[in-house]
Amino acid sequence: MRFLGLVGIVFCLLVHASTYACTAFQLKAEDGTWVYGRSLEFGFRMGSDLLIVPRGTPYTGTALNNKPGLKWKTRYGFARMNQLVAQEFVSEGMNEKGLVVGMLYFPQYARYEPSTDAESSRTLGPWELAAYLLGSCSTVSEAKEVIEKVIVGEVPNSDLGGFVIPLHYYVADRSGAAIVIEYTDGKRHVYDNPLGALTNSPPFEWHLTHLTRYINLSPVNVPVLKLSDWTVRNLGQGSGLLGLPGDYTPSSRFVRAVLFSQWAAKPVNAEDAVRLGFHILNTFDIFEGIVRTTPGEDNNLELPLSKVGIDLKNDLTEWVVVHDRTNLKTYIRTYNNLQVQMVDLSKLDFSKGGLRSIKLPSAFTAVDITEKTTPLQLKR
Repeated sequence: MRFLGLVGIVFCLLVHASTYACTAFQLKAEDGTWVYGRSLEFGFRMGSDLLIVPRGTPYTGTALNNKPGLKWKTRYGFARMNQLVAQEFVSEGMNEKGLVVGMLYFPQYARYEPSTDAESSRTLGPWELAAYLLGSCSTVSEAKEVIEKVIVGEVPNSDLGGFVIPLHYYVADRSGAAIVIEYTDGKRHVYDNPLGALTNSPPFEWHLTHLTRYINLSPVNVPVLKLSDWTVRNLGQGSGLLGLPGDYTPSSRFVRAVLFSQWAAKPVNAEDAVRLGFHILNTFDIFEGIVRTTPGEDNNLELPLSKVGIDLKNDLTEWVVVHDRTNLKTYIRTYNNLQVQMVDLSKLDFSKGGLRSIKLPSAFTAVDITEKTTPLQLKR
């Protein structure tokens, strides 16, 4: 299958007119369970559903000049989030072996590998790498090997007049291994991710260095401060985190993702880890109106948005996902429906040909507990 040209439209909107504020991290439970949490924010309402891709699904990548690129068939089935205007697009997913791949926006820094027409047969567009890794690899080690054999080219989307989608990639497996793949200055960089977190620009190594600014932070409250005959005391909890950046910029979110995932009380089992993942994701939630498009910036878009039915809005957290990589369960919560939905990949038939989708709820619902009153038992 070829990827739709409309994929690029979504990302191009974000370059010119909106923030792309993705945050990813991982957690390990005491029983060895590894989970991965990720949020996705857009200034465009994606209408995502969960797409099921079986084993043996044929793909054809995109090379320069819109020529056919790398051809492959999926060795492993996977479940991933798609988009209404580009239903074949993979922005986030986990395969049947517990490998997770997430694509996060990487503006101003992404510069992919040089490619020629002679190398078309092993070239991919940047937006196609996640599907390739999910369908081809079972571990991070395998992902490191196959990434050496393909070219992720500076491939423009011809439908957008030469727009190249800027991305970097989070890859993790059931063992807890995690890496970041980035393309800058025409070169591929693969980093082991010791902290298991990733946001957006600048590059990953910059974020690691930036952590030194917050070396004084601690989850433990600071002691009283004695000044001559005056004692300064805490007026509430949380004094150890004074100075923690609370804004929605990528650098601030990276700091919080690292510290929250490292310092949270260690979950006991998979259920605890998934629940904790959603609690941490709550701290990154962007509700509509708090992150706004710059006034007048829409007018700079060089795209016929009305012709493709795209309505640009202010940013919000479209959805959050928690992948239990150990037990192969994907948990999803959308902006409009706050109830968590779960899909058990071990129960999906990945040998059945053809793409399938699971519709995600788009309306707010609540459980009515009005009739569940019981007599109060007072202790004497």
